[in-house]
Amino acid sequence: MLSNKIFCCLIILALSIAFTGCKKSNEPPPHNLFENDQLVLKTAKDLIGENISFSSSGFFDSDSVKSIVAGAEVSEKNEWGIRFYLISWIEGEFQVKYDTGLLEGSFVQCMVDKIKFSDPGSELIYYNSRSYFLGTGGGDVYSHIINLKNQKVYSAHLSVASERSISLELSDNIDKPLIKNFFISYFRRDYPNLRLVEKSI
Repeated sequence: MLSNKIFCCLIILALSIAFTGCKKSNEPPPHNLFENDQLVLKTAKDLIGENISFSSSGFFDSDSVKSIVAGAEVSEKNEWGIRFYLISWIEGEFQVKYDTGLLEGSFVQCMVDKIKFSDPGSELIYYNSRSYFLGTGGGDVYSHIINLKNQKVYSAHLSVASERSISLELSDNIDKPLIKNFFISYFRRDYPNLRLVEKSI
């Protein structure tokens, strides 16, 4: 008799755990969090660490459910650059779904924001290092457009050796004319004589 009661209790316990687990996975993300920049930043820091330099919420991964993008600067002995993370709501909790790997750039004096083209329709991240790597004798500008939904990074590298030697190098994975034209037109505003070079970055 006692063993039957214990067995019944164990079955009820197992069913309640299973039910709770299913309920958790179906829970929607807390939408009010996405409207609060401080909560977005805290969510990113809780998952990735304190060295977050950029965070934003938007429709990066889905057209119906918002997610979070966070950017961190990496400055270690063998690694230096920036990295972006996609934080999505998965099975009732926030998880890092994708990271870009290490990219050229710095978050000091940079420009980074959401951007949207008609194709693709989801929100993207646009990064530009601006004048941080430029000096009086020339230098470099690094720019990236990040499609988090498709897990692709499109890159452009402007190299200024002198007033007459300016080149724009585009990554060879750019498969959207809108993105290619965006990079070219952006840099030609300041450097109309730039020479276009298409190769893998």
